[in-house]
Amino acid sequence: QPVPYENDDALAAPLLDHLFRSWRFTLDRLGPHGLPLIGRADWNDCLNLNCFSEEPGEPFQTTGNREGGVAESLMIAGLFVYACGEFARLLKVIGQPEKAEEVRRSAAAMTGAVDAHGREAEWFLRAYDYFGNKVGSPGNEDGKIYIESQGWCAMAGIGRDDGFARRALDSVHERLGTPHGLVLQDPPHAEYHIELGEVSSYPPGYKENGGIFCHNNPWIVIAETMLGNAERAWDYYTRIAPAWREEIG
Repeated sequence: QPVPYENDDALAAPLLDHLFRSWRFTLDRLGPHGLPLIGRADWNDCLNLNCFSEEPGEPFQTTGNREGGVAESLMIAGLFVYACGEFARLLKVIGQPEKAEEVRRSAAAMTGAVDAHGREAEWFLRAYDYFGNKVGSPGNEDGKIYIESQGWCAMAGIGRDDGFARRALDSVHERLGTPHGLVLQDPPHAEYHIELGEVSSYPPGYKENGGIFCHNNPWIVIAETMLGNAERAWDYYTRIAPAWREEIG
């Protein structure tokens, strides 16, 4: 099935070509720890680890990345491993077992990078910043744990066999849970950190600085379900479901 690039029919290519390009895009952009480069940002468009706003009133939306940005994202790493599993199954179904095995090997290599450089204490790190410092580490003063990498790495099966994924999700429950849903990180950033970007420019508990997002709460719901904890998954669902919210609204 031909699918256009950039909505230009003249650039149309088979859907499979798009999938291979997406896969290769990540593999061609790995950082010092073998983890995916974050670029300007990943899902959290306020976690600007290569983009520094140094002047008062200078918006991140118009500020470019600093040259040589090597910030890496553990969230993208988990998402990549998860997507590779789906991609490999598709390739096997359509009769490309050799390509499927190549995709599986890339997922295994990424899993190894996460195991080696993305675990700390009882949860997954969130990222490495421009300077190679850990983000989402228990050693950080603020933002010790972020939700995104816990969800995607657990969904991808990273750390499942040795129980680390279970401990990471338990850490989410203990540190990020509220009656109104799971917060983005804990503790929220108390002051502006230029190396973290816009996420630290908001007051604690507001927006991406410790707010509650219905985008990533379901990632944890899915991860808990995949690890066999249906009761906790249901509990998280009810905390953000509109019908249940009505009862405590």
